[in-house]
Amino acid sequence: MPRTYSTPSRPLLHRMAQPARTEQAPLQGTRQHYERALRLGDAEALAGHRIEAERYYQLAEHYLRSGNGRAA
Repeated sequence: MPRTYSTPSRPLLHRMAQPARTEQAPLQGTRQHYERALRLGDAEALAGHRIEAERYYQLAEHYLRSGNGRAA
């Protein structure tokens, strides 16, 4: 017997009903992600895990570029 799917019981919200985001909030989040990725990269490097450290450093670089408006 084929499976049937029902529609959601609550109505979907229109995009305009969502609260407006400020320009500062995403930048703060990006900075926090950047700093966290650097800390994780440093911890992995200290543990001798060079590949994992490099992965975190590349992630930190991505956050740095996206915070400056030059997303990779």
